[in-house]
Amino acid sequence: MKKLIFVFGILLTFTACTDQNADTASNEAPTIEGLKASIKEMDDSLKVLMDEAVKSPEYKMNRVAYHEAINRNKDFYHNFPEDPYAETALDKIAALYLQLNVESESVKWRDTLLTKYPDTKNKIGLLELQMNYYDFNEYNPEKIKFYANQLLAIENLPAEKREQYEFRLKHIDKTFEELIELQLSDENMLVETEEVK
Repeated sequence: MKKLIFVFGILLTFTACTDQNADTASNEAPTIEGLKASIKEMDDSLKVLMDEAVKSPEYKMNRVAYHEAINRNKDFYHNFPEDPYAETALDKIAALYLQLNVESESVKWRDTLLTKYPDTKNKIGLLELQMNYYDFNEYNPEKIKFYANQLLAIENLPAEKREQYEFRLKHIDKTFEELIELQLSDENMLVETEEVK
């Protein structure tokens, strides 16, 4: 309990300091170094909170802290979109929204990341997340097709993944549940054929 009070004390102090800094800095233009330092402070605070969450099953997520981290990364991206760190800021925004279970916002920011940085380091993972969202959460054949085709256009794509995406495109008219049923029936037919042999 003392640790939890300590963590909240740190966050309250941090928030108070941030508010004071915001008042004094409102007349000054933001700097790359200043925004990066602000993001790092929030990352450190979130790490402390995550460490507490791992230790305590009763822990409740501090959504305010996550939104503050999101806002700081948005500030960086909006103020310095040409800086190389803007890519990292976009990635963090999408990941933080995903952690908050605000998937529609996560999807929006992943799209921004993929559009602004088409060669981003985790391109396959991001495209798969986008495709899966439109397969599981909000079925949209056109979006599934769009992301699957982008994945298939990647050079050196593992053969197994290429086969999965091609299979999905072949059966684009089926929802995810219907696709699973199709795969299960195909597997059952394969087993029956092997038993006959």
